[in-house]
Amino acid sequence: MTSWSKGIAKGIPYQLKSLTGSGLYYTAIELKENDFLLSQFHEGNFIKSRRVARNEAIKVLVHYQGEQVIVIPNEHSLTFHLSLPKTALRSLEQLIESEIQRQTPFDASEVNLSYEIISIDKGEVSIAAQVVPKLKLNELLDKAKRFGLKPTIAIGDRARMSEAENLNFLQRMEPHAASGRVSNAVSIALLILIVAAVISPFLQRHMSIEKAELRNQNLKNQIKSIQLNQRELTHLKKDGQIIRKFAQERHEAIDLLESVSKAVPDSAWLSRYSTSNNTITLHGFAENASEVLTELAKIKTLSAPTLQSPIIKDVSKNLERFHIRAKIL
Repeated sequence: MTSWSKGIAKGIPYQLKSLTGSGLYYTAIELKENDFLLSQFHEGNFIKSRRVARNEAIKVLVHYQGEQVIVIPNEHSLTFHLSLPKTALRSLEQLIESEIQRQTPFDASEVNLSYEIISIDKGEVSIAAQVVPKLKLNELLDKAKRFGLKPTIAIGDRARMSEAENLNFLQRMEPHAASGRVSNAVSIALLILIVAAVISPFLQRHMSIEKAELRNQNLKNQIKSIQLNQRELTHLKKDGQIIRKFAQERHEAIDLLESVSKAVPDSAWLSRYSTSNNTITLHGFAENASEVLTELAKIKTLSAPTLQSPIIKDVSKNLERFHIRAKIL
């Protein structure tokens, strides 16, 4: 009886929000081949869903509230985790970009990124990052537009709908909030002008004292600025050491690369590689990525070469982009 009453009490705040229309609403969009699944969420709680044909989109959307959120299928996104020293937070974006190039077949400029700090414990930071190739994301957005949809948010996990804005893969603009800030700034400026007009006679008496205080304050500010710059320089030096150490952990394997170069077909080539913990990771292009995998399996110094991500077809060049990882014996 006690647990039953506690469950009701816990649900009351959400029910009140739902009845009064407060809280965030989202409309989740999951694109299918010729139609799509439309789901209504409120405060992260599922309300209803419906399979919708293209010609019904505009009619059905009238009954769904909130911003449109397009859900990225799992096969179109890549997820990886990082554990870094706490001091690396100042250079977090550079480190993540480096990891994108090391752990995925893409450059940082070719993907949309969403990441979050999972925990900070004993000087160590755990980070979960997820990337979506811009090519795939643009294909989904174009398809959504053909259905008459206008998604403003893209997320990779439907279950985390209440965190949609924080996990968004799209760059967003907030014109209403910006205009509100401008309006507030204008109001504050007008208030300052009125107050200044009222007290201006009193200010003239103390002008000379204020000038002296201003010179004194300027000197204090300059001293403080120098001290801040010195501390910032110290932090930057530490960050530079972390980044250099991070980059120096990769070791070249010249003999192995020579064997790999001889093994892969003439129609394939490598764009970059990396080695870590007796593992080599190869990125490149080929007319047939599966053939590259077969040839690498014949190299005696490699074990169990496998594809680490879906093969991406570059239609314009008629080539397949591959991302292969193998153990070094």
